[in-house]
Amino acid sequence: MPGPVRAAQVVIFATFGIAVLLTVLVAAGSGAEEAGRVFGTYLMVAVLFVLAFRFPKAGNGVRVASIVLASLQILFALGGAARGVPLGVLPLAAGVAVLVLLCRNSAKQWFRRHSANGVPPQYS
Repeated sequence: MPGPVRAAQVVIFATFGIAVLLTVLVAAGSGAEEAGRVFGTYLMVAVLFVLAFRFPKAGNGVRVASIVLASLQILFALGGAARGVPLGVLPLAAGVAVLVLLCRNSAKQWFRRHSANGVPPQYS
């Protein structure tokens, strides 16, 4: 896997881990309703977490779906930051990072490698 794809995968995994930890901490301190608000800010990260496991073997559809979900994550994070969700800027930064990393040329080549008639892609 090229560097940008691996970096996007690591960003997704780390952000999901922080989301779960933060949700548990908020639930213990403020209750279930507030914990739901916090986790709602990270909702698309949960779906991206599942897709990130498919990055090593998936085709371009997973990349496109991840880009769309990262864009939606940016919108959710803006709403969360406006509501004052703890660390509300983190999912915003993660969404932007994933979006930028998956739009890189080497990421496009990686996810399109299956349609290259068996020829491995050339990474730049």
